[in-house]
Amino acid sequence: MRVKALEHRFVEYIPATLEQGVVYISTSFATVVHLCACGCGTKVVTPLSPAEWTVSFDGESISLSPSIGSWQFPCRSHYWIRRNTIQWAAVWTQEEADAAQRRDAADLDRYFARTTQEPQAASASTAPPAESLLRRIWRTLTRR
Repeated sequence: MRVKALEHRFVEYIPATLEQGVVYISTSFATVVHLCACGCGTKVVTPLSPAEWTVSFDGESISLSPSIGSWQFPCRSHYWIRRNTIQWAAVWTQEEADAAQRRDAADLDRYFARTTQEPQAASASTAPPAESLLRRIWRTLTRR
């Protein structure tokens, strides 16, 4: 059954068992997790970063941006989370979803390229730039 409204919970760690209709926000791990709003039970993980999703909290409710497009799931749900409510959006064609995924990957590459660049130092260094925390998290998530 489709979910119409959500409850938000700020947590340090995402629980092993998720409740339908609850959005879990871990600021410590810059991650938002919930079960798909269509009711299929699929876990939806949205990493927070300037190049991915952002969450806003107005003191009473949360909003997540951009939309949730579950193109890799059988349900192919597409919705927004706005002020703890689900706003359903049109399901995209496979071509639209593929194009969006290519744009998202390019955005991530540009973002991580900017965040891992070392400032120009007065002396030349042969050490590689340090890998950012977000890049390490992304690498870990995409290995699965």
